[in-house]
Amino acid sequence: MLDEITIQNLKEKHGSLLKITSDDQLVTVYCKKPSFNTFLNYQNIYKDNPHEAILFLFKECLLEKENYNDEFMLSSGNSIVEIIKKDSEFIIDATPQKDEFKKSAALIRYAFHVNPYQLPMDEFYKLLEEALWLQKHNEKRMENTLMTAFAQTFSN
Repeated sequence: MLDEITIQNLKEKHGSLLKITSDDQLVTVYCKKPSFNTFLNYQNIYKDNPHEAILFLFKECLLEKENYNDEFMLSSGNSIVEIIKKDSEFIIDATPQKDEFKKSAALIRYAFHVNPYQLPMDEFYKLLEEALWLQKHNEKRMENTLMTAFAQTFSN
């Protein structure tokens, strides 16, 4: 188990941490939220081997490199996937199409000039929601501009 100073240092380095405890309360681990890139790799592995994909996700997010039994790692990996789902206000599948993620990443990159592949998943979804709002807002402004232009053109 990590001491408070180490936990604080990890929070500063990785942002929010996930504290995952076994059902019997004997094992507690700290994990970082997966980056977008890690989640894409998880998806690629998931297609061929869901079991291996969940283990991969757990190992990538784990901050203390120790050995844990497979059952705990699978349970923790599934918990991480559930947390990712909760981070999004959108209803997402644990294995959405790669194309959807790429479109979302492109929208975030365009709107905010950041590398979406380095973002933690919760931040990715926050920025995606904001980018979609901006896109909708800009479309409304364009629609209002066109209606005004047509009204002025045809009123003369």
